[in-house]
Amino acid sequence: MRQYPGRLAAAAFVSVSLAACAGHQPSPALAGVAEPDGQILAALDIGMRAEIAADATALMAAASLLESSGARPAPGEADLQQIWYARAAELGETVPPARGRIAGPAYRNGTLAGGEAAVLRDSFHSGRAARVSLQARGGGMLRLSIRRGAPGSGAGARETVCETLASAAPVSCQWVPVWSEPFTIEISNLTGGQVAYSLITN
Repeated sequence: MRQYPGRLAAAAFVSVSLAACAGHQPSPALAGVAEPDGQILAALDIGMRAEIAADATALMAAASLLESSGARPAPGEADLQQIWYARAAELGETVPPARGRIAGPAYRNGTLAGGEAAVLRDSFHSGRAARVSLQARGGGMLRLSIRRGAPGSGAGARETVCETLASAAPVSCQWVPVWSEPFTIEISNLTGGQVAYSLITN
C-alpha cells in the first residue's frame, strides 16, 4: 500500500515538487509569512504550476499541503484540494481517502489588469489576531490595504489599519480588532500588466 506523507513530510517535499514542474523556477521562500499562510501559498503555487505541467506528483503534494493546513475555499472559489486530487488520480496517482476539512484559513485566487483594484469585505472577531496574506504570481507589484468598515461607512470607521506591498515575496497584515466588525480588503495592481494573486484570510 502506498504511504502518504504527513504535514512535515509534505512540506519537505515542496522543493522537489516545484522542481518537477518542468519549465518553471522554484518560488521564493515564504519565510516572511507566518504558518499556516506560508504553507497555503506554497501549496497554491505548486498546484497551479503542476496543473500547467500535468505533474501528478506535484498535484498530489499541493493537495496534501492544502488538506493538512485546513485551508478552505472562500465563498465562490473552487475547491482546489478536491480538483487537484481528482486530476492526480486521472494522471495515475493513487489518492488517499477523503477526510473532513477543518475550519481553517480561507483562500482566494484572482487576476487584476494593469491599474485595476479588487475590493473585498470580511469580518473579524474582536480580541483575536486577524491576518490577511497576499502573494503576486508571475511578477508585478500589488498593494494590500486593510481598512475598518465597509465602503460608505463614516470617515472615522474607514481608518487604514495596514498597508503593504506584495510582489513575488508574499506579505501579511496582522492586527487585533477592538470590535467584531467588517473590514475592507483592497488589492491594487500598481503595474501596467496583468497580475495574478493569491489571498489568504484567517
